[in-house]
Amino acid sequence: MADIHALVVDNSPVIRRILGYVLEGEGCVVEMAEDGLAALDCIARQRPDIIFTDLIMPKIDGEKLGYIIRNTPELQDVFLVVLSGVALEDNDATLRIGADVCIAKGTATSMKAHIKAALERYRNNQRGASRNIEGLEGLYPREVTRELLISKRHRDVVLARMTEGVVELNHQGRIVMANSAALTLFDLPEARVLGASLAQLLTKDVGEQIDAWISRILPLGDYQPLTFTYDEPILMGERQVTCHLVPVPEDEVFFVIGILQDVSRRKALELRQRQLEKELQRIRKLDAMSTMASGIAHDFNNLLTVISGNLEMARYVSRDENVNQLLGESAKALNLTTQLIRQFTTFSDNYLPQKSKVRLSSLIRDILFHVLAPTGIDFHLTTDREDPAVALDPELIGQVFVNLTNNAVEAMGNEGHIKVSIDQVDGVEEAARTGQPIPAGQLARIAFQDSGPGIAPAIVDQVFDPYFSTKQKGAQKGMGLGLTIVHSIIKKHGGLVWISAPEEGGCRVMLYFPLQIAGTGAGLIDAAPGRGRRVLVMDDEEMMRLVNRKMFEHYGCTVSVAASGEEAVDLFRQQFELGQPFDLCLLDLRVHGGMDGLEAARQMNGIAPEVKLVAVSGDPGSEEMRRHQDYHFVAALAKPFSIDTVEDIILRFLQPVPANL
Repeated sequence: MADIHALVVDNSPVIRRILGYVLEGEGCVVEMAEDGLAALDCIARQRPDIIFTDLIMPKIDGEKLGYIIRNTPELQDVFLVVLSGVALEDNDATLRIGADVCIAKGTATSMKAHIKAALERYRNNQRGASRNIEGLEGLYPREVTRELLISKRHRDVVLARMTEGVVELNHQGRIVMANSAALTLFDLPEARVLGASLAQLLTKDVGEQIDAWISRILPLGDYQPLTFTYDEPILMGERQVTCHLVPVPEDEVFFVIGILQDVSRRKALELRQRQLEKELQRIRKLDAMSTMASGIAHDFNNLLTVISGNLEMARYVSRDENVNQLLGESAKALNLTTQLIRQFTTFSDNYLPQKSKVRLSSLIRDILFHVLAPTGIDFHLTTDREDPAVALDPELIGQVFVNLTNNAVEAMGNEGHIKVSIDQVDGVEEAARTGQPIPAGQLARIAFQDSGPGIAPAIVDQVFDPYFSTKQKGAQKGMGLGLTIVHSIIKKHGGLVWISAPEEGGCRVMLYFPLQIAGTGAGLIDAAPGRGRRVLVMDDEEMMRLVNRKMFEHYGCTVSVAASGEEAVDLFRQQFELGQPFDLCLLDLRVHGGMDGLEAARQMNGIAPEVKLVAVSGDPGSEEMRRHQDYHFVAALAKPFSIDTVEDIILRFLQPVPANL
């Protein structure tokens, strides 16, 4: 029979000598280790047939060593014998290791007999977790040992319950203890962590710092801790972790206690907070532009009309070629100015999208085809499953993709390609994946990517700011509003837009639009956003009154109608005096005969200044529509408007009445 390779693990030299003497006398080849860490090194050099291990040892103890052996596939059939000096005081700990034989440390004579018996069981292949402890005869419980075990268990419970990871390293930087939180951070089983070098479990640059730090401790007597701070954490998989390593002198060497704390969630929250603050700052800038746009667009258009007329007259009467050339350049600049003023109106809070169901792929494909036709740029558009029909303002969304395409053309210099993909995503999952403040719910996601030079990371957060541009300013250069308009339009639709620089180069614009899925059946009105609210509609056209009534009733509102301003004011006054005032009133500004919406609004405001009035007109460019706040209106709607616009009005100005009222 071949020699039996036995490994003896015990921190007591006396016990090691006794076991070595007995085992060698039985024909075994014996190797010895003073603790579990040294035993792992022995096992790595040569796999033993049988292991005799003490239970309580420094560094890696017998319980941990047994756990590693029983949970390492190539070691599972090793015959394991536990020698316990605390068998009486901690019977359960001795047995739960799952050893083939458990022996209590007693007299040398008793131990020799039980060691020989264990060898005999090994030779006869009598395996299986022992349920009994051999050699308890003649032993007595020791109170001091019991108290020490209680103290150890208390320490183990504290370490197990800590949310911070705690590791103990020996003087070589190898892990001899790791609590549950540390194992979670390493994302490895305990059998893989114990005995491993901490430096090898971390990224290469961090590992090199740790190795260099450990190598300086003894030669230089440098017992300063090594800290990876919150501002410069280490990466452990997808986690960001702070690490504080403290060397502790012990006899002629030292050990290290390490505290690991996962700060990933806090970092993610701070990143999201910074992104929200940037978005808030951007919205504040847009609000300022909204106020300006609402106040000056009308006056600007009047002035531009005068200037345009005089320019045309000057070109008509002038016979000087140089003068006509200058007038022509002025006319071009004036045309750009007119377009810019028109763009301003998209920033106004009072400019509500006129929504209808839009097939995004068809809309984007048409725009790309027409804008790219005179260039050398090609495009590729893909959709995931069904092409979503989204409630959007097609004119505004068309402007978004015209601006994006023009930007891409200018960036690529009429040569390159554009890729567009459309799919559906969950907002919460997408926000977690990207770290962007993406709204919750089901969304249509559009990725618009060009092959241009891309955008420098230093300015990527500024591209949506008003008047920011990487292009030269001038009469026919960048106005710095293209992406600002894109941002404003997307916000008006309840979505989000952000820009990234993909690894393959170019610029990628990500756009998200809410997918509004209409409900069906009798429960629609009960769950409608305007449930229980009272609305008054005044229009001199019967068909308009009928259509408006149906649209508001679709969202749960109670609707009253009036054919004239006089009728509307009388109905408004009656309901107010009855204590049942209207929550919202739509007033037509132009009626054929009788009081119009302007006068009706003035009188209603006199009765109840807090009333919400909405101006309605077929002339969206009129002064009353542009400056509707001056006439007691909270918003203005241009005819015709869709049911999605009605929903926007309800969500903006009305809240459903609680069901118990």
